[in-house]
Amino acid sequence: MSALKTLYLIRHAESLENERIGCLQRSLSNVGRLSLPRMSDLRRSVELINVPAQVDSDVSSVGWDQIKQVGDQLRADDFLTKNNVQLVAHSPLLRAQQTSEGMLGCVTATSSTDQKLSPPVKRVEELNCLLEKAPSEWIPGNVGGFAKRIVEFEHWICDQPEDSIAIVGHSQFFKAMLEMTYKFNNCDVWEIKLDCTKVPGRNVEEEEKKDDTALVVEGKEEPESESDCSAQGEELPLPRGWKGLKKLYKYEVSKE
Repeated sequence: MSALKTLYLIRHAESLENERIGCLQRSLSNVGRLSLPRMSDLRRSVELINVPAQVDSDVSSVGWDQIKQVGDQLRADDFLTKNNVQLVAHSPLLRAQQTSEGMLGCVTATSSTDQKLSPPVKRVEELNCLLEKAPSEWIPGNVGGFAKRIVEFEHWICDQPEDSIAIVGHSQFFKAMLEMTYKFNNCDVWEIKLDCTKVPGRNVEEEEKKDDTALVVEGKEEPESESDCSAQGEELPLPRGWKGLKKLYKYEVSKE
């Protein structure tokens, strides 16, 4: 087991919640320009009132297109085998399960389906600590639980015997974990390294005895901007042993 882990972070496909929020944003934008919002956008926006339905919503029709397009890219590049991905972990929420199954062919067993694995993946896990930031965790003074879950996730990664791991999760979780100013787009696939000897609370000496692997990532990664995640600049500073963030795959919106 190496102290240096390679992770592939994947944000879930567009969910029905994301779609409804987009409708609300378009409606507000139209009002700001003194234009009438579309009735279809207004109807979808009103559905946001049903908070529980947003917390665990299915993938939208656009989301399924995203899953197919980026999933096809991964399969064409033989992504899992080329990168020797041995472990896949996903959030318990439906949109993360559906994205993991559709893009990676890996998902834990549910009440209606059996566990699915795609070689060379040996294990697939569902992690409660990967849940998206809950409405209650947005309340000032009540963010401790969310921060604790991020620490739990980082320690879980370091405790696994596998060194190449794909993670299907959520935008606010990844954003907070990496202390970024922007969110990953739906179905983005990012590569990143985690040096477990630099994760707070880890036994550094014990980890170093297990593996003497060099912890330096070769090359200099280009940072990503808040606007389009592709601008040039200095290396993006990352916290707690995270390093070498780079985007590998993304969904291309049709121009038709």
